[in-house]
Amino acid sequence: MDISTEQDAAQIEENALVASATAGNRAAMQTLLTRHYTQMYHLALKVTRDPVRAEDVTQEACVQVLRRIHQFRGEARFGSWLSRIVVNTALLRHRRERRLVPTPEIYSPAAVAPEPMPEQAVSDRELLLLTDAFLAELRDGDRELFTRRFVDGLSLQSISDETGLSLPALKSRFHRARLRLKDASDKGAWGIEVTT
Repeated sequence: MDISTEQDAAQIEENALVASATAGNRAAMQTLLTRHYTQMYHLALKVTRDPVRAEDVTQEACVQVLRRIHQFRGEARFGSWLSRIVVNTALLRHRRERRLVPTPEIYSPAAVAPEPMPEQAVSDRELLLLTDAFLAELRDGDRELFTRRFVDGLSLQSISDETGLSLPALKSRFHRARLRLKDASDKGAWGIEVTT
């Protein structure tokens, strides 16, 4: 068997694995990630220039692949698609880390946050449980989008780059989710104001 025939056979096998993983086969997904993990790590290392960060980026990229495998259209090779996810994950992580670097003007290591009053802690916990239950009812994918925007603080553009969704589509989904949250808050008398 010559090299080109071996490459064709490997490509046919990978295409079958990708199709199976896209259809929800976890074993196929695991096989694909195992086969490409080293390549993903080396690319992450090339971008981050730090072995620990590269490992973190590779792990995050694997999670993104698991979440977004259904978005793979086969217009490029699977390895190229993975590479784009690794690079985007590394860049997003870098932006987040740059934004979160504490400075003495913002954060004093000696400063201690005051403990909340017990009543406030109970109230906050109840509100968190209500909000979490609401988010669990959102359609598939909206909970993650809502969390990325309003908990992680990512910009719409960052989420668009990460997910491949257009800005108008994201704005529409966030608006609908906020409307539903406002409605749930009003009906349940949660005591919070949700702007739409």
